Amino acid sequence: MKKSKKILVTSLATATLGLISFADTTEAFPFSAQHVSAQEKDAPKNGKVVKENTTSAPNQAEKSKTPAQNPAEKPKTPAQKPAEKPKTPAPKPAPKPAPKPAEKPKTPAQNPAEKPKTPAQKPAEKSKTPAQKPAEKPKTPAPKPAPKPAPKPAPKPAPKPAPKPAPKPAPKPAPKPAPKPAPKPAPKPAPKPAPKPAPKPAPKPAPKPTPKPTEKPKETTPKQDKSQSKVQSGWVGSSYYENGVKVTNKWIFDKKVNSYFYLNASGNYVQNAWVGSYYLKSDGKRAKNEWIYDKNSGSYFYLTAEGSSARNTWVGNYYLKSDGKRAKNEWIYDKNSGSYFYLTAEGSSARNTWVGNYYLKSDGKRAKSDWIYDKNSGSYYYLTAEGSYARNKWIGYYYLKSDGKMAKNEWVDGGRYYVDSEGKMVRGKWVDGGRHYVGYDGVRQPKLDGKQNNAALKTAQDYNRIHLSKKRIYEMLIYEGFNSATAQYAINHLQADYKANALAQAREYLKYNNL
Repeated sequence: MKKSKKILVTSLATATLGLISFADTTEAFPFSAQHVSAQEKDAPKNGKVVKENTTSAPNQAEKSKTPAQNPAEKPKTPAQKPAEKPKTPAPKPAPKPAPKPAEKPKTPAQNPAEKPKTPAQKPAEKSKTPAQKPAEKPKTPAPKPAPKPAPKPAPKPAPKPAPKPAPKPAPKPAPKPAPKPAPKPAPKPAPKPAPKPAPKPAPKPAPKPTPKPTEKPKETTPKQDKSQSKVQSGWVGSSYYENGVKVTNKWIFDKKVNSYFYLNASGNYVQNAWVGSYYLKSDGKRAKNEWIYDKNSGSYFYLTAEGSSARNTWVGNYYLKSDGKRAKNEWIYDKNSGSYFYLTAEGSSARNTWVGNYYLKSDGKRAKSDWIYDKNSGSYYYLTAEGSYARNKWIGYYYLKSDGKMAKNEWVDGGRYYVDSEGKMVRGKWVDGGRHYVGYDGVRQPKLDGKQNNAALKTAQDYNRIHLSKKRIYEMLIYEGFNSATAQYAINHLQADYKANALAQAREYLKYNNL
């Protein structure tokens, strides 16, 4: 136990001497590195000195026990701590002798103990080199200077040189280079290249590479025959190829010209000919939404939007018959309107004109069971249910003559009837200038022929009984069909009292109006 205590004391002494020797830059301590080295030189030369040190060591130990009993008790506690520590950090005791003496200066100098924390970092780094030297020679020189110099000179020189060099160089170089290079390169290159290349290359490479590979295989795959490579699907002259095979007896649709073509048995497209209800023009395209003229049939045809020929329908003023030909110089019957139409030599429907005994109205329909007025002849005609104009026939009170015109102001139907200026049959009147009289059935009364004056006088007497004035009686005689001479004759021979007639008219007026 005594030997172990001595070893601990000597080891602690050597550690403290090493630290103090490095910290003593002013050489103020008597046991600085220089003095210790001198003693170490004397030790090997004189063996007696070693013995004297061994004998004097206990005296010094006794002296040290009296002035510093408290520190003697304290090393017992720190001695236990390093004893426990080497168990775990056993491989690392050599490079870490510095932290152990750092605990002891806290006892002699409690106030400056806080400051040596900063300078302790420097000797910790340099302790690797000097610690090895005393580690080789701790046995002989360690016990001599250990107890005396430790408490006195430690507090004075340690705080002065340590704080000055330590804080200045240590904090300055560390913070300056670290923050500057780190933030600058990181943010600058990151945002710039990221957004720029993303939108630009995305749309460009997509459309470009797609057509290139499609064009290349066409040139490279069919190396045996160049003509076949060009006609995988397309035209070669008047023939069309699909996947290198010539199309025959088949319709094909060419997207480039947006049209249909028909390839015959030889593989050539058909021109100026019919294929079913479809017509192929001179360029081979199938006609649609247009008129075409077929030289073989000498007729016009209309091809619909679908391409087939129109049939039994109108296209403007033109009519396409059941065979698709455009009608001309002929009558056609339209089931949709239920009427007949006449198509002229040009092919358009006739309007407001006669075609034989038939009349085409303004809408092109043939008139039937209807009166029409022909501006050219200035006459009325009547078209029967069959559509032809009526002749030598009564239509109500109107008479159509042999030419179909309506009679007016003349005797009709064998001279038995008389029609007025409007063409209407006259009944119960004197007609033809008052020379002839027709009964209420419209038939002429031959017995009264030449007796118009007597008839006019008799008629005038009838109007006189109702108290008409002279003027009014004359107007009525003209209305009855008498001529002016006959009417004047009746007025002159009437012997009427026109004043009495006027008074009678006045009384009737007052009576009916309650005056």
